[in-house]
Amino acid sequence: MASEPDKSSLLRKRPRVNRLAALVPEMIEPALRQRGFASTAVLTEWREIVGEALAERTAPLEIRWPKRRNPAQDARPNQGRMQEKAEGATLVIHCPGAFALEAQMASGRIIEATNRRLGFRAITRIEIRQAELPKPVTARVEQPLSEAQIAEIAAELDDISDESLKRALAELGAGIARKGRRSTGL
Repeated sequence: MASEPDKSSLLRKRPRVNRLAALVPEMIEPALRQRGFASTAVLTEWREIVGEALAERTAPLEIRWPKRRNPAQDARPNQGRMQEKAEGATLVIHCPGAFALEAQMASGRIIEATNRRLGFRAITRIEIRQAELPKPVTARVEQPLSEAQIAEIAAELDDISDESLKRALAELGAGIARKGRRSTGL
């Protein structure tokens, strides 16, 4: 009687499947750290942080943290821990020029809501850069292929005897023809 393989060896041979959502934060972490974001919370939850109206016209760019001072090189007398804590980060946001004044007026609410989401008093200032926000990319809905286009291309495929293959090639040809017309502007 043949011996059964060990279950643990079978489990080790299976490829491990990871969710993309679990891999993305690790992959984008260097870029986020370069922009001052310790976590993705401010970027991914911007709409919940600032509200629908502000989120449509603003977006966070980076967080600028103050440089740490070396106490030995600091010429100023010791100002105490409270003064040190008062120096917070600057949240840089961008919005269209026409909306900059409204964003500036809401800066107190933005600071408060961002700090509440982060869980501590991290942001003390807002810097607004006037720039147009990129338009969100929307997926284009493909219209179904018309039966007339498919039949026209299928008529040219007389030498193929398999009807399902002929139909598949006709659909492929109609799709390619449609994309060709769209890219040339016809």
